[in-house]
Amino acid sequence: MRAPWMILTVRRRASGVRGLVIGTSRVGMPYYYRSRPPAQVMTRPFLIAHWSNVVLLTFEAPEELVRAQVAPGVEPDRWNGKTHVSLVALEMRDVRLRGWRILGFAAHPQVNFRVYARHGAHPAVTFVRELVPSRIIAAVGRLRYGEPFQAARISARVVAGTDGVSAEYRFGLDAPRHRLVVTGSRDSAVPAASTFEHYLKERTYGVRTDRHGRPRAFRVEHPPWAIRKIVSVDYAVDFGTLYGPAWEFLNRAPDGQTLR
Repeated sequence: MRAPWMILTVRRRASGVRGLVIGTSRVGMPYYYRSRPPAQVMTRPFLIAHWSNVVLLTFEAPEELVRAQVAPGVEPDRWNGKTHVSLVALEMRDVRLRGWRILGFAAHPQVNFRVYARHGAHPAVTFVRELVPSRIIAAVGRLRYGEPFQAARISARVVAGTDGVSAEYRFGLDAPRHRLVVTGSRDSAVPAASTFEHYLKERTYGVRTDRHGRPRAFRVEHPPWAIRKIVSVDYAVDFGTLYGPAWEFLNRAPDGQTLR
């Protein structure tokens, strides 16, 4: 069944850029603690939301950088022997914490920077930083859940037409200096499990390090997302400013960018 919203996914590599648009749906995140079997997952999700208009800008990254972000005992994930990171921009709607809508939290844009990891046998991600447009949301995320939230200026604009859909995000810590704009085609399909697109979007766990240096994880559940081909992509992001000097190398665009 076709999902009600879109996600735009872009992959960047040395030979150029390729990308797709993914349909989205309702997402549940039940929390569980430490690096334990799924039997300890809580039956009631701590967060349920609609993720919409999500854009993934994905890069190959040195394994030592990825490994430095993941919790002890958690391994970087690899596609064809390479490790990757993604900038993820999205809109969250109808957000509920423990089943309750929280005033000022029910709908907001968000920009994440994540690395890909393995939580045991399961595909996972670890967040380097999660930007949200509220100091309150950022404080709750950091203090209550230990996630690397930070308040930022974020705006989102989505235009759907007969030929496709465009999503534009502008964001920054003190001003919206960075941008990501993607246009995708109209038709969509769920990619095969053997594809790079499936590898990026179907991540069942998020893993972080707690204050005692132990891995903590949450599970993410959603129906498979459909994808669309990218028609055009334009972005200007200073990764060094946002995420630290180690990530500045992502600012250098490859020569002769191509789309397919």
